Amino acid sequence: MSFKSDNQTPSFSDLELSQIKAKNNTLTYLNHLDQNIQWEPIESTLLKSYPTGKKKKGPQAHSPLMLFKCMLLRNWFQIKSDVELESLINDRFSFKKFIGLPMGDPAPDSSTFSRFRKRLTLEKCNQVLSDISVQLSRQNLIINMGSTMDIQVIQSNRPSETKIDCNCSAR
Repeated sequence: MSFKSDNQTPSFSDLELSQIKAKNNTLTYLNHLDQNIQWEPIESTLLKSYPTGKKKKGPQAHSPLMLFKCMLLRNWFQIKSDVELESLINDRFSFKKFIGLPMGDPAPDSSTFSRFRKRLTLEKCNQVLSDISVQLSRQNLIINMGSTMDIQVIQSNRPSETKIDCNCSAR
């Protein structure tokens, strides 16, 4: 496949920013989610129905898992548009880290998000969201959505049904 590399080799920027990681609640919450969701089956489901990036020629595409994680961020942080999502990914270290984008690389452009949603069937989107919800419920994790300033992940004392929606039907 011809997807852009998500090589996590630290850049100079990553090393500089490592000093502030301990004081970044959003980064802590997103890292917690990233470590507690099994992404492999989700990526496998996305790859089955996503035609982009399978050719060896032409520019490399962003992986469907990265783009799906961007859609999750848009929902969780109630980001109003793809343009704003692109801007916030470029601005926020925690967002780049969560989606696996090196600090020196620009975010996918807003039209990439739109094309991704159009290519991802509603059935596949719902299947992946259901998988994530089940995984979070099994671990008693709840996502309290908020603005770009106040997402929280809370360890619950009781099992719950977690519903995730990342605007897959918005076309």
